Amino acid sequence: MKVTGHQISLQAKQAHEADPSAKFILLHLPLDAFEGTAVDVNAASWPVAVCSSPLAVRDAMRRHALVATPVVLLFAGNEGDLGADVLARCAKRRAITHDLWQTVMALFRAAHIDPRLARHRWLAELLVRFMPAEGYAPVRSLVLDQDRAWKELFRVVLGFESYPPSELDLLKWAGDAQRREQFKALEDLARNEAIQRLHDFLGALVKCVFAALDAGSADELIAIAILCQSLEDKTTSSEADRAKVAARLEAFFDGLTISSDTAHQLAKAADEWFERATETARQQQVSRYESLVIQLKAESLAVHAKYGAAALREKTKAFAAALNELNLPAAISRLGQLVDHRGPVLSSRSGLRCKMAVRLVSWLTQTSNAFPSSLNALTEQYRNEIAWVDWAQTVLLEGDDSADLANAYGQLRENTRIRREVFDRRFAESLIADQPNGTSLMPIEDALEKYVAPVAALARSLLIVVDGMSIPVFLELHQSLKEHGWVQFERSEGECSTLLAMLPSTTEASRTSLLCGTACAGSAATERSAFSAYPSLVAPSVAGKPPVIFHKRDLLDSTGVILSDDLRTALSDTRQRIVAVVINAVDDHLMKSDQLRLRWDIGQFKGLDALLAEARSSDRAVVFTSDHGHILDQDTVMQGASPNARWREPNLESYPGEITLRGPRIKAASGLDEVVLAWSSKLRYATKRNGYHGGCAPAEALVPIATYRYGTKAGDEWSVRDESSPVWWQE
Repeated sequence: MKVTGHQISLQAKQAHEADPSAKFILLHLPLDAFEGTAVDVNAASWPVAVCSSPLAVRDAMRRHALVATPVVLLFAGNEGDLGADVLARCAKRRAITHDLWQTVMALFRAAHIDPRLARHRWLAELLVRFMPAEGYAPVRSLVLDQDRAWKELFRVVLGFESYPPSELDLLKWAGDAQRREQFKALEDLARNEAIQRLHDFLGALVKCVFAALDAGSADELIAIAILCQSLEDKTTSSEADRAKVAARLEAFFDGLTISSDTAHQLAKAADEWFERATETARQQQVSRYESLVIQLKAESLAVHAKYGAAALREKTKAFAAALNELNLPAAISRLGQLVDHRGPVLSSRSGLRCKMAVRLVSWLTQTSNAFPSSLNALTEQYRNEIAWVDWAQTVLLEGDDSADLANAYGQLRENTRIRREVFDRRFAESLIADQPNGTSLMPIEDALEKYVAPVAALARSLLIVVDGMSIPVFLELHQSLKEHGWVQFERSEGECSTLLAMLPSTTEASRTSLLCGTACAGSAATERSAFSAYPSLVAPSVAGKPPVIFHKRDLLDSTGVILSDDLRTALSDTRQRIVAVVINAVDDHLMKSDQLRLRWDIGQFKGLDALLAEARSSDRAVVFTSDHGHILDQDTVMQGASPNARWREPNLESYPGEITLRGPRIKAASGLDEVVLAWSSKLRYATKRNGYHGGCAPAEALVPIATYRYGTKAGDEWSVRDESSPVWWQE
């Protein structure tokens, strides 16, 4: 029997710890068991002396009497021949039998071992040889049972991540070249016992995997497992096709036939692997799978699989066809198949477009074409339903990499636009005779008096005016605010949450009227002066701390990244009751022609996250509103010539999609007795840009207003509200 220096070192260390005053450690071993002259123990070299007789033991003790470290003596004779004086100088006063399981018990701090382990000397040897640097965790019951011993063997010797191993554990282990080589280096007995143990847990899959190892196919096992999902699906291919692919697959398993049970195990492992793998690893394995499909001529199976670009293309085509047919059940089902596709996967933005497309199909097929006729009823319908349609349409303007989907989205937008045109015309016509009732709709010039001032009377406030923010943009921002912990409140149930912009819906008229509290047109200077002196805002303010407003140039410091010191000071000042800021991100985007489609979350607005952080720390209520909305360019047609994108002075010309309005608000906004406003989303009077405002489409003329507080802190004066999605909005 041969023993390693490591084994002697461990046993010597254990003996020394049990009897630290003893100079010598006497191990009962065959003389040829160890050929070295020293072993390393606790970073020191301990001498080892092989003693062929009792006299040799005494001689070794004499020669090593002055050595600083303990000395290991190997002796094969009868302990009784040594004499009591010799044994008295040895650890435990006896010759210690070299029993590997005794060593293992000490490593686990166990007092007993499971009797079933005794016959597995090879297992003890491996546990000693491969003991990790941190050692083994002590057993809890003082008994080293069979399961614990096997668990550590699988962990430290074979390199499995869990025990009992799963199908996925086996595939991952087989795909690791270093672990495979370490396994091959074990003795035959150890390998065979380990394979049998695996078979006890995983059945025929084990034979299949080791056949793949023998055939040199270990690196293809994950890709093969992915393919097995198609072999399992009997609804998308013929029995003959599946049989042919299965027969070709045998070459990867050294001629072994893959049973249906084994194919099921592999398919299950593929799903589990995909859930845990990194995106890079997923792409690599899907690429291998696609190569395997070609190699095995399995295209007929792969076209309906959960993996691979070919299957994704087919599912995309099927989804596009359902959209073109306005078939809602089919669209929902096929969207589910797209979302469930494992690789390549839909990007988050592509997935959102698909979902928005289904929502538009739902609206087109599940709602009536009939619209109300009054301004206030139309406003309620826009606020609660049509604005959600416009949000979905905006997302679809991004198009898609797939030509099939891009075309389907285009047709869906056109179908939606045709119905929306009816609504927009009805809304424009209602502006001639109707007036806001203050409940469903409020003139924007009344917002300071009837909305902002009452909020400021209840709490320190931050008014954020997002120039150009339409209700659809607000709905997207609202979702982001919710995700960041901001809760929408209202002072009374059913409080008006929609404002009517000045018409024409220009910044000069609408924003100035909003911030001055009266119908007018002006500039930032006009707004600053009137806002700070507005009586209903001054009333709750502390003397010497009138309402203050920060426009675009005042928001950020010279770096253009950090909030200005003046703004931070105002927000953190508990005596500053009312602070207002104007954010121009939306309006600035409309003025460009870069065709970028932005996502309107908190991060899209420069400085908004910092503003909200300051509002949170100073416990301010935050009122979000806008001065006007906008329409996006969707194949608009330019008619006539005007310096203004969506309104013009009256003349002899007349174009489809416009209306003439007059009245005191028109006069205050434009200085004219009457103006011509575009209501159709297809019409513009100026050069092409990302978007436009100035007209009277509800997306331009209707403005959101809402109050938020962080968390759920609110007094009796507040009640929680939310932007409830319409019933057809498929979640």
